[in-house]
Amino acid sequence: MRPKKGRPKLHNFSSEEFQKLSSEERKLRGRISTLRRMIKKRESDITELKPSIMKEVNKLLKPIHKREEEIQKCLEEIEQISGNINDNYYDFPSFRIEGYTMKGQSYYRGVWYVDSKKKQMYLGSEKKILKRVNEKYPNVTDPYKELDKVLDVYLKELQMRYWKDEYESK
Repeated sequence: MRPKKGRPKLHNFSSEEFQKLSSEERKLRGRISTLRRMIKKRESDITELKPSIMKEVNKLLKPIHKREEEIQKCLEEIEQISGNINDNYYDFPSFRIEGYTMKGQSYYRGVWYVDSKKKQMYLGSEKKILKRVNEKYPNVTDPYKELDKVLDVYLKELQMRYWKDEYESK
């Protein structure tokens, strides 16, 4: 007797045991067995394809990662330059902080003058200003009474805004 072709049997049912099963149960067991084989086949396909797909994904993402790194380097350089801006003694106008009230809320803005024209930058509400100032000066309770400390905290931003308005937009 020649061996049968095809896949090897997973369960060794004797023909008598198999005959005892109802035809519906035989069909269900056959379907379950087929589905399990299909799952195993697809899982092995995934494990075979994963490395090649990941190579392609990495190849496609490489330019994006490169641009992100370049952006990060530029941001770090801007931070370094803005941090050293006072050391280089650039000619900045004098900045001051003004508090103003609108609809019962207190807000603050940075103010400077260029060619006798008032320029300003919104800084935020009293709550926002107080939170940021307290990071550097923990004992400040009323920013309006200590505007010099508010100016110290926001000076770099005001200088960079001035720089951008005057030199980058032209």
